Amino acid sequence: MRILMPCFISMLPLIAWSEGLQLSGGLDSRFVYETNPSENEFILEGLFLNLHKVWSDDMGDRWIGVAQGDLDHNFDDVSFYQVYLQYKGPLGKWNLRAGHYLLPFGLLATFDTERLLLRGLEETSLGIRKDTGVQFIGFAGQWDYSISLSDGLGDRHLFDSRATPVLTARLAYVEDEWQIGLSTLLGRVLPDPEFKSGSGTVQERRVAFDYTMFRGPLTVRAELVGGEDDDETIVGGLVLADYAVTSKLEINSRYALWHKHETSQSAGIGLSYQIKPWLYIRLADEYEFGDEYRNVFTAQIYMEFSHAL
Repeated sequence: MRILMPCFISMLPLIAWSEGLQLSGGLDSRFVYETNPSENEFILEGLFLNLHKVWSDDMGDRWIGVAQGDLDHNFDDVSFYQVYLQYKGPLGKWNLRAGHYLLPFGLLATFDTERLLLRGLEETSLGIRKDTGVQFIGFAGQWDYSISLSDGLGDRHLFDSRATPVLTARLAYVEDEWQIGLSTLLGRVLPDPEFKSGSGTVQERRVAFDYTMFRGPLTVRAELVGGEDDDETIVGGLVLADYAVTSKLEINSRYALWHKHETSQSAGIGLSYQIKPWLYIRLADEYEFGDEYRNVFTAQIYMEFSHAL
């Protein structure tokens, strides 16, 4: 869901037929009130478009091209979101992806919270969400796996002289109503600008356990992370719980704990209401407490569309 960059996906060898072009996108606008310091603002958080194209060959395998980008923070930030080309093997049992993509680490591998008000743990646990490289994805029976080798530059640059190999991998056991995953990340990364200012790299070693459960109207997601930043021990955890009151109204909650130089915690509660299939209103109030206290209230109007071309 973000800006179009159709460039490389139009020239593919050995393609037998096309399965169509999908255009989607949306608008994310927010009113934010924050204490300590006290301030409020109305912000156009994001205008985004997504171009998704599928090609098939005679064996039934398919190529998938995705081109996405964002215009964020009142159009101050224009950046790539995901831009990749993927080859899907027989029955999707294995896939090869190359480009700029979400890293297969923890809950991020299965649940992207970028447009939600109560977000994942990537800001504190990794400092990076996406990277440029090559990823191998697949499944065998009840097991899902993903291995990525990327350049560690995140969203700051697609290519740069500071690039160093970053290995990210996840193995998950999947049932109909739950799954549990084990992830690791090893390498020197350049934290994303939305998470950290400055241009210094960090040597990261990470291990994470993630768990997702679907039980009727209740969905629970949890993640535990541990490791080192430049030989400094870090540890953290996250729980996200969503309860569908009706088909249109959902209650959302979040609790996170993080320890590096010091210990910090945050807790949040929110509501999401679907006015139309393409229009949502979301409210969230989140408290951060530790050495300092901070309270952020956010109201969001979120619109999206999808159209086959």
